[in-house]
Amino acid sequence: AIYSGFLLVLNLDIVVSTADRYAQTLGADEAFSGLVIALTPLFQGLIGIPLNYWMLQSGASVKTLLILMASGSILGNIVYALAGLMRSKFAILIARTLIGICQCQLGGPIYIAKAVGVKKRTKIMFVFSAVATFALTAAPLLSALLETFVKELRIENLVVDSDTIPGWFMALVYYLFLLKVVFFFENPDSPKLAETSAESQKASGESMWTTGFFLCMTAGFTSTMTNSVGIVYFVKLAQHTWGWSVPDTALVLAGLMFVVCLLSLVSSRLSKLVEDRKGLQLSTLCAAGCSLLTFQFTEWSAAAIALTFSGLLLLLSASSVVKNYAYALAPKIVAPIFKDRAGTLNMLALTFGRAVGAQIGVLLDSYSFGAFLLGTYSLLFSLISVFGSGMRQHAKAI
Repeated sequence: AIYSGFLLVLNLDIVVSTADRYAQTLGADEAFSGLVIALTPLFQGLIGIPLNYWMLQSGASVKTLLILMASGSILGNIVYALAGLMRSKFAILIARTLIGICQCQLGGPIYIAKAVGVKKRTKIMFVFSAVATFALTAAPLLSALLETFVKELRIENLVVDSDTIPGWFMALVYYLFLLKVVFFFENPDSPKLAETSAESQKASGESMWTTGFFLCMTAGFTSTMTNSVGIVYFVKLAQHTWGWSVPDTALVLAGLMFVVCLLSLVSSRLSKLVEDRKGLQLSTLCAAGCSLLTFQFTEWSAAAIALTFSGLLLLLSASSVVKNYAYALAPKIVAPIFKDRAGTLNMLALTFGRAVGAQIGVLLDSYSFGAFLLGTYSLLFSLISVFGSGMRQHAKAI
């Protein structure tokens, strides 16, 4: 479950560094490159996650689900790589849409919610999130290494070049993953998700749609949205304003996300010291404070770049903690019969946040970026402070 979570984030972000150049090569503009990045999480939320949930509810095994989704990811990455040969910018959109539909985002959180007890679930979700954050480190690093590899070997043709090599690489990675699933994966004892029938809902006398659950979804959406905004904005700023090359931008982004990953792992210890609701509130306040460092107060000197970089590092770290608490709280604050559905809906919120953030990051400039982040997290902190009492752990949470 954790390895598949790593792959889906890697598949999403490995094209961030090169999407703008690839789109321009095929005659598209900057906004189109943001759409290339945003389509994958968008269709992952619109079709992919509901499709996965329906398949598991219908009795499909987890192994069957993984095989079908991995096969679709292989096909999507091949189409992405062949878009250069076809000279079609729309082929990129089709490819990224297919990849989004075939990302098995639901597996990890649902498995953890069913297999891990309520007392240890927050810590495990922190680890799961840290592994996903490590994929954000690996994605730009691999992108830079692949581009260097292609250029050093002077491989520049219609089929393989520095823009298409991420597609070929991810097709190979998913093919190896597919082989591991076929030969080594064993289905869990209960592959079918727990059903929430009308009778059981009526018998329980409870509703999943509480203020606390809405706040969890809002926090999850906000965290992944601002994370995507930060990454896309940094790439645009580095390449278009600071004049960095694609490999340099990718390597610095990899280093940035590596530190965020380490801080996310360290923050898992907070789960033992701070109650989940308070932890979410404090991490939201920290994110709002860190956003102040991303304001552009002067011209782009070395000191201004360093300040912005530090602010972005702290902001991404704080947003990861916000996401971790939103991950863990959603199945805890609802009745046990709603646990699987709550996890699914919370995952949809996280996914849509990534899609929206990728598009917003392209539109923001150095003056509006900090203000947008400060306003977003200030609003979220206010909502949690006023309505946070509804986020208490359910008495029968398991």
